[in-house]
Amino acid sequence: MKRIYKYMLAGVIATLAGLTACDDFLDVNDDPNNPPTSTPALTLPAAQGQLAYTLGNQFQFLGNFFAQHWTQAGAANQYCDLELYQITSSSYDARVWGELYAGALNDFRFVSQQALTDEQNNYAAIGQIMEVYTIQVITDAWGDVPYSSALNGLNNLNPEYESQEDIYNDMVVRLDSAIALIDPSGATPGDDDLVYGGNMTEWLRFANTLKLKIFLRQAYVRPDVAQAGIQAMYSAGAEFLQIGETGDIAFADQTQNRNPFYQTQVVFRGGVDVVASNTILDYLQETEDPRIDKFFSPAQAGSNQGSFVGVDQGVECTPDRTGNQSNTVSKPGPAVASPTTAVPYITAAESYFLQAEAVARGWTGGVGDASELYAQGIRASLDYVGEDVAAATALLQRVPYPTGGSVEAQVEQIITQKWVSFSGTQGFEAWTEYRRTGYPSFIEPSAASTLGTGLIPKRLLYPNTEAVRNTNYPGLVEIDVPVWWDVKD
Repeated sequence: MKRIYKYMLAGVIATLAGLTACDDFLDVNDDPNNPPTSTPALTLPAAQGQLAYTLGNQFQFLGNFFAQHWTQAGAANQYCDLELYQITSSSYDARVWGELYAGALNDFRFVSQQALTDEQNNYAAIGQIMEVYTIQVITDAWGDVPYSSALNGLNNLNPEYESQEDIYNDMVVRLDSAIALIDPSGATPGDDDLVYGGNMTEWLRFANTLKLKIFLRQAYVRPDVAQAGIQAMYSAGAEFLQIGETGDIAFADQTQNRNPFYQTQVVFRGGVDVVASNTILDYLQETEDPRIDKFFSPAQAGSNQGSFVGVDQGVECTPDRTGNQSNTVSKPGPAVASPTTAVPYITAAESYFLQAEAVARGWTGGVGDASELYAQGIRASLDYVGEDVAAATALLQRVPYPTGGSVEAQVEQIITQKWVSFSGTQGFEAWTEYRRTGYPSFIEPSAASTLGTGLIPKRLLYPNTEAVRNTNYPGLVEIDVPVWWDVKD
């Protein structure tokens, strides 16, 4: 459900202000966002808006290019570094690493700690859940990162890097602690919670869905741990996000309150850079997917006018580039490139696809029907972009669940449809799931790739600020080195 609260504008303005701040105020040890007079009610919406801005802006471009939903247009070169896979240690420095740590994570930490002091358990639970969400984004992007000793200011100017495995272990512990704090009958936030308006039942389902995602991220590296954790959740009767319960941040068509991709690409850049990748457009056309005109718009000019036409991934960043204008091919469509498009943290569709994978792997103790959960994931995705049940029913006939196939064949179908559902809205998650599973299997490296044959980026490089300021900086780790959970051939 989409919600626009009165605090939204203030939260996004705070985010935009943070993005223009001096780098000295954007490292792991600084605390510019938590003035001593703040409260959980004031800080929570700013943190939620700030995280949404990063996911909907820098990580939206990164993920949708690497997952091949989008590619560079021919008459520009703004994002050719993504197509070339030339990510440097300054690419995601202060304005992403800094904002995630000193911005969102720091603010969520303040909410959780101050709320416990004030005996506001539901605020504390939300803050802690969002801390876990944020640190998972950070560690999935960079691997081993500062964690327990981060955000301690002058008490620790050189926070230690912890293994991603240890971080994953602690995320589960922290989620369990947050879940134990939830009291639907107690005092709850109101409009200052931009996601669920203080509905703690939905926050409980969000926390369970996040926990399920954390376990499934380990499906190939620690299947025994993942299976045991998931079985325990199902034995305890855990409930997950359902249709209409997507956790997202809504935006409005107002100055400094528009969707961050729209603001960056359409308002600032005139929509000249980003166009549809043939990788997804071909798949949508082959399966006659009704979401095609939500994710993309037809070409506006030229011989392709009125048709859905994409560009081969990265070709416009090679010597063979055509130079064609972006309006002669398809661009991101109304469900993506709108001033009011929400930025999701976890969608109902993702929730169902996670459940379907858990059942398909046989890790739920016999609870659930993978085929029906897969179908619900497709229904939820179509519902989220405004398509009806009839369209979902017809699509399911063309992309059926492989009931008689192997577990891996079933997982491949689930992840492929999850990838479709992420198009333009959850780019970072699409790239992350591709790294974990290798699906969709038809993704090939960008034509402009400067990496070795068959290689696609596996992580981000640690930022320059860490190399300069943190004596525990572990040194350069190349972009083609997998993170801990990325072990599948």
